[in-house]
Amino acid sequence: ENCITSDGFFELEHLPRKVVVVGAGYIAVELAGVLKALGAETKLVVRKEKAMRGLDDYISDTLDEEMQRQGIEIYRNTNGVERIESDGKLKTVYLKNGEKIEGVDVVIMAPGRLPNVAKLELRNAGVKTLDGGYIKTNEYSETNVGGVYALGDVCGKVEL
Repeated sequence: ENCITSDGFFELEHLPRKVVVVGAGYIAVELAGVLKALGAETKLVVRKEKAMRGLDDYISDTLDEEMQRQGIEIYRNTNGVERIESDGKLKTVYLKNGEKIEGVDVVIMAPGRLPNVAKLELRNAGVKTLDGGYIKTNEYSETNVGGVYALGDVCGKVEL
Protein backbone atom coordinates (compact mmCIF):
# COMPACT_ATOMS: atom_id res chain seq x y z
CA GLU A 1 0.00 0.00 0.00
CA ASN A 2 2.97 2.34 0.49
CA CYS A 3 4.54 1.50 -2.86
CA ILE A 4 3.72 0.79 -6.47
CA THR A 5 5.08 -1.72 -8.97
CA SER A 6 6.79 -0.85 -12.21
CA ASP A 7 3.36 -1.11 -13.88
CA GLY A 8 2.08 1.62 -11.55
CA PHE A 9 4.69 3.99 -12.94
CA PHE A 10 2.51 4.42 -16.03
CA GLU A 11 -0.45 5.43 -13.87
CA LEU A 12 1.34 8.31 -12.13
CA GLU A 13 -0.54 11.55 -12.79
CA HIS A 14 2.25 13.87 -11.61
CA LEU A 15 6.02 13.72 -11.55
CA PRO A 16 7.09 12.87 -7.99
CA ARG A 17 9.53 15.28 -6.37
CA LYS A 18 11.48 12.46 -4.71
CA VAL A 19 11.28 8.83 -5.76
CA VAL A 20 12.91 5.59 -4.61
CA VAL A 21 13.25 2.76 -7.13
CA VAL A 22 13.97 -0.65 -5.62
CA GLY A 23 15.64 -3.20 -7.88
CA ALA A 24 18.83 -3.89 -9.79
CA GLY A 25 17.55 -5.12 -13.15
CA TYR A 26 16.92 -3.35 -16.40
CA ILE A 27 13.38 -2.29 -15.42
CA ALA A 28 14.57 -0.58 -12.22
CA VAL A 29 17.53 1.05 -13.98
CA GLU A 30 15.35 2.28 -16.84
CA LEU A 31 12.72 3.74 -14.50
CA ALA A 32 15.39 5.46 -12.39
CA GLY A 33 16.94 6.98 -15.51
CA VAL A 34 13.62 8.19 -16.91
CA LEU A 35 12.51 9.73 -13.61
CA LYS A 36 15.84 11.49 -13.14
CA ALA A 37 15.76 12.80 -16.72
CA LEU A 38 12.28 14.20 -16.08
CA GLY A 39 13.57 16.06 -13.02
CA ALA A 40 12.73 13.87 -10.03
CA GLU A 41 15.23 13.43 -7.21
CA THR A 42 15.93 9.74 -7.74
CA LYS A 43 17.32 7.07 -5.43
CA LEU A 44 18.07 3.52 -6.59
CA VAL A 45 18.14 0.78 -3.94
CA VAL A 46 20.07 -2.39 -4.83
CA ARG A 47 20.59 -5.46 -2.63
CA LYS A 48 24.20 -6.04 -3.70
CA GLU A 49 27.06 -3.77 -4.80
CA LYS A 50 25.61 -2.51 -8.09
CA ALA A 51 22.78 -2.75 -10.59
CA MET A 52 22.80 -5.01 -13.66
CA ARG A 53 25.25 -7.48 -12.12
CA GLY A 54 24.42 -10.06 -14.79
CA LEU A 55 26.10 -7.98 -17.48
CA ASP A 56 29.79 -7.88 -18.27
CA ASP A 57 31.65 -5.97 -15.52
CA TYR A 58 32.80 -3.25 -17.92
CA ILE A 59 29.22 -2.56 -18.99
CA SER A 60 27.70 -2.67 -15.50
CA ASP A 61 30.52 -0.51 -14.08
CA THR A 62 30.10 2.05 -16.87
CA LEU A 63 26.34 2.10 -16.32
CA ASP A 64 26.88 2.56 -12.59
CA GLU A 65 29.24 5.50 -13.18
CA GLU A 66 26.82 7.11 -15.64
CA MET A 67 23.87 6.84 -13.25
CA GLN A 68 25.94 8.53 -10.56
CA ARG A 69 27.08 11.22 -13.01
CA GLN A 70 23.44 11.94 -13.81
CA GLY A 71 22.73 12.39 -10.11
CA ILE A 72 20.99 9.12 -9.27
CA GLU A 73 21.93 8.25 -5.70
CA ILE A 74 22.59 4.52 -5.36
CA TYR A 75 22.10 2.74 -2.05
CA ARG A 76 24.31 -0.34 -2.20
CA ASN A 77 24.52 -3.60 -0.26
CA THR A 78 21.16 -2.90 1.36
CA ASN A 79 19.80 -6.46 1.40
CA GLY A 80 16.53 -4.87 0.31
CA VAL A 81 13.73 -2.96 1.98
CA GLU A 82 12.72 -3.77 5.54
CA ARG A 83 9.60 -1.61 5.62
CA ILE A 84 7.99 1.55 4.30
CA GLU A 85 6.16 3.94 6.61
CA SER A 86 3.89 6.77 5.55
CA ASP A 87 2.55 9.82 7.37
CA GLY A 88 -0.24 10.02 4.81
CA LYS A 89 1.73 12.28 2.49
CA LEU A 90 5.42 11.36 2.50
CA LYS A 91 7.09 8.02 3.03
CA THR A 92 10.18 6.79 4.86
CA VAL A 93 11.95 3.77 3.41
CA TYR A 94 13.83 1.64 5.95
CA LEU A 95 16.51 -0.56 4.42
CA LYS A 96 17.63 -3.88 5.87
CA ASN A 97 21.18 -2.57 6.33
CA GLY A 98 19.93 0.11 8.75
CA GLU A 99 19.85 3.06 6.34
CA LYS A 100 16.69 5.05 5.78
CA ILE A 101 15.46 7.39 3.08
CA GLU A 102 13.04 10.09 4.24
CA GLY A 103 10.67 12.50 2.51
CA VAL A 104 9.82 10.17 -0.37
CA ASP A 105 6.78 10.83 -2.57
CA VAL A 106 6.74 7.52 -4.47
CA VAL A 107 8.39 4.13 -3.93
CA ILE A 108 8.55 1.88 -6.98
CA MET A 109 9.26 -1.82 -6.46
CA ALA A 110 10.90 -3.20 -9.59
CA PRO A 111 12.55 -6.46 -8.55
CA GLY A 112 12.17 -7.99 -12.00
CA ARG A 113 9.75 -10.27 -13.75
CA LEU A 114 9.27 -13.99 -13.85
CA PRO A 115 8.15 -15.78 -16.99
CA ASN A 116 4.44 -16.52 -17.22
CA VAL A 117 4.72 -19.98 -18.77
CA ALA A 118 3.01 -22.25 -16.23
CA LYS A 119 -0.11 -22.77 -18.37
CA LEU A 120 2.01 -23.91 -21.30
CA GLU A 121 2.73 -27.19 -19.48
CA LEU A 122 6.23 -27.29 -20.92
CA ARG A 123 7.06 -30.44 -18.97
CA ASN A 124 4.39 -32.34 -20.91
CA ALA A 125 6.07 -31.27 -24.15
CA GLY A 126 9.51 -32.20 -22.82
CA VAL A 127 10.82 -28.63 -22.96
CA LYS A 128 13.57 -28.04 -20.40
CA THR A 129 13.37 -25.05 -18.06
CA LEU A 130 15.87 -23.31 -15.81
CA ASP A 131 15.59 -21.96 -12.27
CA GLY A 132 12.74 -19.50 -12.01
CA GLY A 133 10.79 -21.15 -14.84
CA TYR A 134 12.82 -19.67 -17.69
CA ILE A 135 12.89 -21.71 -20.89
CA LYS A 136 16.31 -23.14 -21.74
CA THR A 137 17.44 -22.19 -25.26
CA ASN A 138 20.62 -22.25 -27.31
CA GLU A 139 22.18 -19.34 -29.21
CA TYR A 140 19.57 -19.78 -31.97
CA SER A 141 16.61 -19.60 -29.53
CA GLU A 142 15.95 -23.33 -30.00
CA THR A 143 14.75 -25.38 -27.05
CA ASN A 144 15.78 -29.00 -26.54
CA VAL A 145 12.65 -30.08 -28.48
CA GLY A 146 12.99 -29.92 -32.26
CA GLY A 147 10.93 -27.18 -33.89
CA VAL A 148 10.15 -25.46 -30.58
CA TYR A 149 11.66 -22.00 -30.11
CA ALA A 150 11.45 -19.47 -27.28
CA LEU A 151 12.12 -15.73 -27.45
CA GLY A 152 12.10 -12.74 -25.14
CA ASP A 153 11.68 -12.49 -21.40
CA VAL A 154 10.70 -16.16 -21.00
CA CYS A 155 14.32 -17.12 -21.72
CA GLY A 156 15.77 -15.00 -18.92
CA LYS A 157 18.59 -13.64 -21.05
CA VAL A 158 19.69 -10.03 -21.12
CA GLU A 159 18.17 -8.23 -24.06
CA LEU A 160 20.56 -5.81 -25.73
